[in-house]
Amino acid sequence: MSVRAPYPVRFQDVDPAGVLFFGRIFDYAHQAYEEFWSAAGVDRAWIFSGAPFLIPIVHSEADYRGVIRHGERIDVRVDVTRVGRASFHLGYRVTGPGGEGDLRAEVKTVHAFVERGTMKPTPIPDDLRMFLLRHLVQEPVAHQPPK
Repeated sequence: MSVRAPYPVRFQDVDPAGVLFFGRIFDYAHQAYEEFWSAAGVDRAWIFSGAPFLIPIVHSEADYRGVIRHGERIDVRVDVTRVGRASFHLGYRVTGPGGEGDLRAEVKTVHAFVERGTMKPTPIPDDLRMFLLRHLVQEPVAHQPPK
């Protein structure tokens, strides 16, 4: 089950050519990440400032598949692609106005649960683990032509 978040591409997010500045894709992904937790009914302020754990991003990557231009509306779909003992992976599909067939970018992030005071890994709390598992999808496997 995916969580989707639509966004307008704003003037402050593009370069002089009117194309999305490359680093801004992570801003959109993070906004969708916050919406993802909201969909669980989790108080985001509590996660980011009051919980006994932190959830830092330990890896991120982006592949750009098409141009994202100022004034377009994009849609960011968030999927859980892996849930471990103390970490989880998210996949983001950024599509343009043409819908699912209009893929503009793919972003992947890995998040680790750590104790707030020690920064040592800690198991994902059971209620959050259940939420993550409800959203777990099979990550698409790249097609490899036969040799």
